[in-house]
Amino acid sequence: MADTTDTSEQRALDALISILQAAGSPDAQEAQTILLRRLALEGDVTPSRIPAPKNTTEIGGYLNLLADLSQPEMRAQMLAGILGVAGPNPPLGWLTAQPMLSMVSLANDRPSSPAQPAIPLTVAVRSDFVAALQAALKTLHDQGATLPLLSPLRPLPPSAPGVSPPDDALPYLGRTLDLVPATALRDPTTDPVALVRAQGSSDPFLPASQVITAGSVAVAPANYDALKCDATACAAVQLNGARFVPIAPVLAAAGFYPTAPFPQPTSVASVAWAHFTNVTGLVSGVTKLGDELSLLYPPAAIASSVFADRLYWVWNGTGFAQP
Repeated sequence: MADTTDTSEQRALDALISILQAAGSPDAQEAQTILLRRLALEGDVTPSRIPAPKNTTEIGGYLNLLADLSQPEMRAQMLAGILGVAGPNPPLGWLTAQPMLSMVSLANDRPSSPAQPAIPLTVAVRSDFVAALQAALKTLHDQGATLPLLSPLRPLPPSAPGVSPPDDALPYLGRTLDLVPATALRDPTTDPVALVRAQGSSDPFLPASQVITAGSVAVAPANYDALKCDATACAAVQLNGARFVPIAPVLAAAGFYPTAPFPQPTSVASVAWAHFTNVTGLVSGVTKLGDELSLLYPPAAIASSVFADRLYWVWNGTGFAQP
């Protein structure tokens, strides 16, 4: 009877490889990494420069040598190779360290309005800010308001001759959010977002979310002045008995703040009012740009980016600057 052991083992290996190639989950990707790493460490791929040990005495000599050289990982892998088992899979120093944080895609608010086609389906939020932002959004949703946001995924700009780093590194650190500018300034009676102030006051106009449907938390009607803009100018219009929820205090609870003093738009093309930044955890005179980048990007991406020669720059309270 023919020996089918080799054929069966080959079929099982082929099936395993097919599964790993087709799977896209993090666990499958980690398995792919482990298998490739083991292949690189196998003697058939990386031949030994010394003869195979002839007896247990020589094996013991190798084990003692690795112990003397403080190589417990290699010693454990050698034992696994002798026994024919998978053995441990400790990192040997040449695997790429994974960033601690990531950008998470959240479903975006897309209220019905002429601006709806311009509102992205999702918004990218840094993983350590997700919980706080979701709580802020719930506060608005409970009051029947919405918050259409912009925060696209931004890869690090690659280094190239004559290319200077952006003056503001915060967008590449996942520390910015923008309201969708097209959702405001057109018609404050129906826009999802408006820039308003108490009627008759001289206070600056601040962004507020219009209550679209009654929520679980009631919002009292009030009288407002609101900005309505065209391509050349902005004018205040009166809104009586309108319901708005101020946006800045809600986002502040998630760590995001507008520019101070708050920029007042001069036309429908003005967008500075929509920009919010999160500088929580940045310590003036201490936090380095390189440390912040390493939270989101692998070392190779940072080294090939336009920020590569500014990794030692330090946060000064408003930006990263040369110490």
